[in-house]
This record gives sequence, C-alpha cells and structure tokens, in this order.
Amino acid sequence: MNGGRGLREGATVEVTDAHLQQSPSPHFHQIVLSCCLRSTVRVRQFSRLCAALSPTSISGNLHLHLLFRYHLHLPEYLWVCEITKKLKEKFYPCMVKRRCLWGSFSSSGTPGLTEKLLSETLSSFSGLRCERDLQGEILKEPHECPLGQYSALPSPWTLPPLSLLPSPVSDSQYLQNEESNQSLHWTHHALSPKHLPSKPRLIGVLQASCSGYLALKDQTLSLPCLVVPRPSISWIGCVLEVGPYELVTERVQDTERDGRMSTMTYVVFHSSDVTVLHQSSGCPSCPRTPSVSPPPCKIAKLEGAWASRIFLLKRVEALVPVPGSKGTFQFQAQAIWLGTPQIFPSQTEIEDEEQRESWKEKYKSRSKVVLIFCNSAARWFHFMHPNRVYRMIATGEMDLEIFDRQPEDSLPRSSLPLCFRVPCEWTLQDVEVPGDLTCPLESPLSVDQALNDSCTGSLVSVTGVVSQRVLCDKQNMRKFPSIACTESFLPHGVSLKVTLTESSSHSVLSVYMNLSQSSYPIGLLPGSTVLLQGLERKVSRYGSVYLHSVPLTAVTVLGLPSKGSENLPIPKLGLFTQLLGPSIVQRVLCSITCVLSVTLNWDCSACGDVFKKGICNRCTSRSGVFHAKAWVKVEDGSGEANLQLHDNDVVTALGIQRGLWEALQGRVLSRGELMVQNRGRNYETSSEVRSEDALSCHVMHLISRPAVSRPLILTFKQLAGAAREQSNLRRFNRKERDYMTQVLPSLSLLCVRLEEVEPQALCHMMRDRSQSENN
Repeated sequence: MNGGRGLREGATVEVTDAHLQQSPSPHFHQIVLSCCLRSTVRVRQFSRLCAALSPTSISGNLHLHLLFRYHLHLPEYLWVCEITKKLKEKFYPCMVKRRCLWGSFSSSGTPGLTEKLLSETLSSFSGLRCERDLQGEILKEPHECPLGQYSALPSPWTLPPLSLLPSPVSDSQYLQNEESNQSLHWTHHALSPKHLPSKPRLIGVLQASCSGYLALKDQTLSLPCLVVPRPSISWIGCVLEVGPYELVTERVQDTERDGRMSTMTYVVFHSSDVTVLHQSSGCPSCPRTPSVSPPPCKIAKLEGAWASRIFLLKRVEALVPVPGSKGTFQFQAQAIWLGTPQIFPSQTEIEDEEQRESWKEKYKSRSKVVLIFCNSAARWFHFMHPNRVYRMIATGEMDLEIFDRQPEDSLPRSSLPLCFRVPCEWTLQDVEVPGDLTCPLESPLSVDQALNDSCTGSLVSVTGVVSQRVLCDKQNMRKFPSIACTESFLPHGVSLKVTLTESSSHSVLSVYMNLSQSSYPIGLLPGSTVLLQGLERKVSRYGSVYLHSVPLTAVTVLGLPSKGSENLPIPKLGLFTQLLGPSIVQRVLCSITCVLSVTLNWDCSACGDVFKKGICNRCTSRSGVFHAKAWVKVEDGSGEANLQLHDNDVVTALGIQRGLWEALQGRVLSRGELMVQNRGRNYETSSEVRSEDALSCHVMHLISRPAVSRPLILTFKQLAGAAREQSNLRRFNRKERDYMTQVLPSLSLLCVRLEEVEPQALCHMMRDRSQSENN
C-alpha cells in the first residue's frame, strides 16, 4: 500500500509465504504466486526504469472492494480483473470517465458501471459464503485462507471489443441461407452468442447517426444495430447492456462485375432486453463527444428554459440522400401541432392529477405541419414512429413564434400545410400521453385489406410478415437517378421483391422495392414483421394485386423473426386442382411417383464459383457450401405436378440417413458437381445410356428405390409464371404402335417444406380431407 511508492516495473522484491497456484484462470499465466493476508512483500531494490507510477489505495480500490464484498476466490478474482481491464479499454477515456467506471464504494455511494455489470454474476459466485475472518487468516495455526480451497473457473462470459464481434458470424461457413438469381448471390446468417464458446456480452454506447442506422459504439468500432420496438430517445449516449441478441451478416456478390462483393454485419435485439448501465449523456464528469461529422451521438443538455412545442406524428417518409450533397441525408414527416408553443423548463415537468385530466383541453387546438429533418437532424429518423407524441425543444430560443416560420425555399400556397425545417441543434423528447388522443389514428392495412379490390387511395401503408425476399436482376440504368446512395449495400440498379404474409390467414402479397435512393433497411429478414408506408397499389395484366415502392416509401421493422416456424399459420390440406394463385402457400397430402433429376454441387461461399477438391478454382478460398436440387413428380389423387426441391427437402424426399448423406457430400466434393437424370417414363425424359460412373450409379439407385414413393405432407407454392398452358400433342409408343394424344402440361411447384407423416396421422388426414370434399 503506502501510496504504491516503489511498486514499479523493474523493482526487486522479496515474497514470503506465498501460495503456488497452477492454472488459476484461462486469462492468466499457468503458474502464479498468490499472496494472502499472511504473505509479505518486501522491496529489496527500487526500479531504475522510467515506468509510470500506478498508485493504489485501500479506500478507493475497486478490486479490493469487489473481492471482500462478494467473497471471491482466486479464479473468480482474476476473472474480475480481466473484465475490469476489458471494460476500461472499451470506454476509457474517450467515452466514460474513471469515476463513472469505478463508482463509489461507501455504503451510501452509487455503484459504478463495472459493479452494475458484474453484480449479478458475482452474487451467483458468493452464494451462501460466510464473511471472511481476516484476523483468523493471519494468526490461526495451521494457516487457513481461501487460497487453500482452490478450484478452476471457466469464464462465465467474455467482454470482447465490438471490433471482434463481426468475425465469427461473417465466417463464410455460416452463410448458407441464400436468396439468389442468375447474376446475384445474396446470403445471410444470424448467430446467437450461445452458439459461441466464449459467450460474449454485448455492451456499447448507443449512437444515433444521420446516415441511416443506429449503432452501438466503443473505442474500437461502431456496430450498426436494430432495436425493436423503437428505443427511447433518452437512451442516446447511454452505455447499454444487451441480453439476448443476434449477430446478422448479409453478403451480396455480383458475379457480372468481377465477383464484386459487399458485406454488412449488424446486431438485432429487443428493447425489453436492454439494461441501461450508465447515462453518460447526463453525467457531468463524462467527456462530451466533439462536434465533428457525423454529428454528436449524445443529447444536448438542457441548461435553461427554451421554447418548445408538442406534436403528434402521423407518417414518416424514407431517409434519402440530399440532392447535390455527398454523405448527407434528409427525411420528411407529416405531423400535427398539439396546442400552442410553451416554455419548457430545464427540470422535468411534474403534473398533478388535475393537470393530467386537463391535458386534452390544453392541447385541443391542432394544425397540420410537414417537418423537414435535414443533415444532422436526420438522426431522429430512428426514433420517429407513427401515432406517437413528441416534444420539440428549441435549444437556445425563447421566441414562441419560431415554430410558425416557414423555410425560405417552401412554396407559399394556402392549400399546402405549413412546412417547418427542424434545426440540427434542437432536441426531441418522448411524451407520455395521459389517456387516448381525440384525433383518429391512421392504421396500416393488413395483407388481406391490401389485396381487396375495394382498397382505394394513391399511396397505402401495409403491415405483414416477410416470408420471402428475392433480388431482381438489374434494370435499365436510365430509370435510376444519378443521386443514388453511393454507400448502398445492394448494387446500383437492383430491385428487391418482398413477399408479405398475413399472420392470421394464408394471403400473400408481393412488394417490389427500389432501394437505389435510400439506405438499405437492416432487419428485413424472412420472419420479420414490417411496416411499409407510402406504396403504390397496382394490378398486373393477369389480375394479381401487388405493391410498388416510390422514393418516399419508408420501411420499419416492427418484430424480429421467430425462433421457429411454429408461430406461422399452417395452411389447410387441399388439392392440386384447388390452386389459389401464384405465391400463395398451400398444403397437400401427396406421394412421390418419380424422381426426374438430382443435382449435387459445391459452391465457393466467397465468390460462388465451383468448389472442387476443397479449394475454389477462382479465389483460392477453402470454404464451400453444399447445395442439392431435385425435380420430382408428385400426385395427390386429383392431379400431378412437377416439384422443385432444395437442400434438406431433397434428403427428406429420398428418405436416406444423415450419415449416408454426409458421405455422399464428401464424394461429390472431389469433383465439384454431379447431375443424375432419371430415365423415367418415356414421355418425361429421353432414354439414356447407362452410366459406368460408380457414384452416378449409386445416386441412380437412391432415387429409384421403392421407398421414395411414400405419403408425405407437402407445403408448396406455385412458381411465378408457371400457370397452366394449353394442352399439346405428344407421341407415345407401345411396342410396334405409336399413339398421339393431347397432354396437359404439369404444374410447376416450389417446395416450401416437406414432412414425413405417421400412419395413424395419415388415416386422420385422409378422413378429414374426404369430409371436406363432401362438404
């Protein structure tokens, strides 16, 4: 102790009565000398090095405070030292001051950021441990102390810097979920921390940028994030700990442009899983973020009484680049001023019951307004949600008439609502409304309502669950303005088709989106619940209803994908003759009559080229992804159809064991690709000469087994543009006779899910289907 004088690097010390410990912690050396209260450390020679002095003290030492408060053993204490060190490296000194990290150790003091983070885990360590007998540890014979009860401790969790989090999930071996076309390969994967051996904790400062994303930040990286539902505005600049979360990596490769690839990694989590560890935005000791571009991530401190006004948000438009400016964005919002401008005090308003009851009368007067958020004011885009009430505070302004001033470039027409440009330095706050608002709220349409022919209006808003998303091929570049966002995740000129489903029905709605003029909406994953505002409702030449985006279309993710498909509606059993239309998911009880073809191949997960013998011939990558594709004939008693299967559904259809399937993948890896076409019936494929290749013969045997033809439950949808055509003439030969007859073309279906069915369940399904047909 003694102020730490003499305890510098390079000093010669003599240690007496120390304990020799082996492998006390994976974060420390394998063999250490551990000193207890009976040990002695004597300085024999002072250091001659110019090492910095690191004074210690008993009264303000965080390590000693945690050691005695939670009765820690040596491995636990070393783990605490490691976490404390990592936490300091993440935030000190640029984001959080030392006193906020350490806190106060008195009985009435406030715990710091470190103790808040560690308290739950350390309490589980201590359990029912008794308070240490310090005098006995020094004087008793034989000597007894906690170091004599040594036990190894695996790390409960780790605290990596944010710069290391994207590396596990961005590993190409995980990128197996694919939505691709001929020229664009789009893969994504979501990874939970429980799947990693280190169990990383996610801690960072919430930052609001004007470039389209929220982000968690430490001193190593700013990681984009999606918080569902909307986060509180007061969280900006706070240190947040996130419980369950998922790391998502999306990768798009354009094979037409020399394999050019773009990757985005972000984190998604629920707002209810967030713990605010430290409010640095209101802490006087924490440093302020410098006013550079991008704009400050913290809320300005309200030091004084300023003019303010409350508004109700009705609709938000998309965040788009500012024309003629690089790296700046803007968006507009349709709102309603509630009441009149007021002076907002620096302290929080305290309203009694009478004031709460008169809230509606106080804000009875209403007027429409279009709010324009430009440049750094665009950071509020992440917190703007329809049918919410906000308070706009004019920092540094006392004039209540400032909210009635229109921008100089607005059109002075009486038919248009008032336009107001929000200054960058102004502040927004959430407002809790007592009771219900008297003005009607705009509700988005459901998928069923959007498909209804009676739906009117130039622009509509719709909400639904994303069941599929597909990248469309590049369109004519002249259709896309040159002000497209240069930092867009998707290639320029590429459109996106999103299929929405209704959670309470089986309706499907296609939405075509052009994201060339806006930032890519993260979290737009299959299974997510989304709100799309400002879409054009159109009808195709075949009578199908679809929606198309406009430059003002805004995308909001309302819910994260569920862990499984058990929450999705299960379609009722039907027949092939009862098709409801393209892209509508249906379900039938059928059997496979013939396997037409099977294609097995390995693709490079980095560039999409052929992956052969464990290496890519194009980019020399050693990470590949196995794909399987098959075409089969299925029938359900009412008709026959061609069914396309992929990956795991191929294994289910063939009915082979996983071990055999993995061995088959290894054999295909040596050649990269294998295609087997069944000779089948003569009207399906032409006869082929029997192959002498052993692997092809083996696969031919697998697809020709009688066990393949068995009852299965098929969930499918009709392939786009695969409607029935007119019948045509086909020739059949039987011995010496030829026959010509009219043959209807088979339906082309895409398998969504293929399931085995138990014999007892099969009987019940056939009985229920017969009853429904009779009714």
